[in-house]
Amino acid sequence: QWYQRRVRGFWSSWEESRMNNRKLDFYNAIKEVPCMEPYLDTRESRHIAQLRMSCHRSAIETGRHQGIPRKERICPQCCVPENILSLAHLPFWDPIIQDEWHMLRECTATEDARNNLDSITKETLCNSIFPLQPGRALQNLVKYITEMDLSTD
Repeated sequence: QWYQRRVRGFWSSWEESRMNNRKLDFYNAIKEVPCMEPYLDTRESRHIAQLRMSCHRSAIETGRHQGIPRKERICPQCCVPENILSLAHLPFWDPIIQDEWHMLRECTATEDARNNLDSITKETLCNSIFPLQPGRALQNLVKYITEMDLSTD
């Protein structure tokens, strides 16, 4: 009984902590329970881990460190500064935020690498990239994330 209460307390605390942390938006979208994911047991897992933990050089992360409001952490490749000035006054215009999902699925900077993915990996990427099982789609996704070169080191 005591052990079960401790476990329930841990789960409850873990769930509450991660859901209340804005930095973990991407992590919360890909992680439901605390456990070791099979796709992290690869040689190149560092790149996936950095993406999962928002430890990369995208505007969503670098802007957070610089105190830039979230809505101003725009993608420098997809939102050309000249266009922003001409569109910013429109009532329903929202800039393209450079977050993890944008970089993986939409960014023009990663379009060539994305176009080189096979159909299974593209489908996995468009639907939900995590959790993945070891196999070709995982290898291709790791290669794609590595080519994105988001690492901080």
